[in-house]
Amino acid sequence: TMGLIGYGSIGHAVAAIARAFGMRVLVYTRTPMEDVSVTFTDLDTLLSASDVVSVHCPLNEQSKGMFNAQTFAKFRDGAFFINTARGPIVCEEALRDALESGKLAGAGIDVLDCEPMRGDCVLLGAKNLIITPHVAWAPKETRRRLVDIVADNLRAYLRGEPQHVVS
Repeated sequence: TMGLIGYGSIGHAVAAIARAFGMRVLVYTRTPMEDVSVTFTDLDTLLSASDVVSVHCPLNEQSKGMFNAQTFAKFRDGAFFINTARGPIVCEEALRDALESGKLAGAGIDVLDCEPMRGDCVLLGAKNLIITPHVAWAPKETRRRLVDIVADNLRAYLRGEPQHVVS
């Protein structure tokens, strides 16, 4: 069972991959929606029922520090934790403790509370933790797509049809 925190475009894509591997997908999101391919549930149920919990929500007042000692205590024993959203969503000391105690079997993250990683980061050397650089934007294809989006936005604006307008 894969548990997803946040169900925007990245959460949807991760759900599709999980389903392709035959996983049941649970979703916790603050934005009500309908999707019969996943099961929407409360956070506590998701944490206790998921073998893998993957975070895809924005950093805001509600999500800052969301994954702390109390949250990790609700996880299924031996679960895996993935955070590719934002570093401050996770209390790094609590993640380290959950890994060191064996509550979590492992974790993978590409974001930290302070980036770039400092030499005194509490996660340095933590058991069963993989930390990768937060560089999903770096491939040439991604940068090309971003430039194409900007060009499309400019063309639309010049036609008098602005898109992706932020109020």
